[in-house]
Amino acid sequence: MQNQPPEETEPQTFLGLSRGDQFFVGVLLIIILGLSLLHLARLSRWGTETLEIEKQTPLPYDYQIDINQATWVEFAQLNQIGPVLARRIVDYREAHGPFRSLDDLLYVKGIGPKKLEANRNHFLPLPPEVNPGN
Repeated sequence: MQNQPPEETEPQTFLGLSRGDQFFVGVLLIIILGLSLLHLARLSRWGTETLEIEKQTPLPYDYQIDINQATWVEFAQLNQIGPVLARRIVDYREAHGPFRSLDDLLYVKGIGPKKLEANRNHFLPLPPEVNPGN
C-alpha cells in the first residue's frame, strides 16, 4: 500500500459557526444566564428580612376658615360636612349675603347645633364690620 495523504476533513461546524465562535457563544450564554439569575435573586429579595417601620403619631390638623370667603371645598374638609352640605352652605351665603355670626350657619339645612359646635374651632372670628354685635 502506498502512503496516501490523510484525508482532509472539513472542520465540524454547528449552525455555520466555527469551533472558536461556538466557544465564544457558549461563554456568552453562560454569562447571560448567570446575570439573569442574579437579577432574579435581587428581585425576589432572597435572604433579606422584613423591615418594621415605626409610624409617628399623626399630628392634629388644625386650620381655620373664613365662613364668608371659604369655598365649598374648604367647607367639605370640616367634621361631618361633606360636599353636598358644603355646597349648600355656599349657596345659602350667595343667596342671603354674608353670614353675620357663626350662629347664622344654623339656618342652612343640614347644620344643627351639634355640627356647629363640632366645627366652631375651625371658623375664624368674623370681622367687626360684618358682625355689628362685637
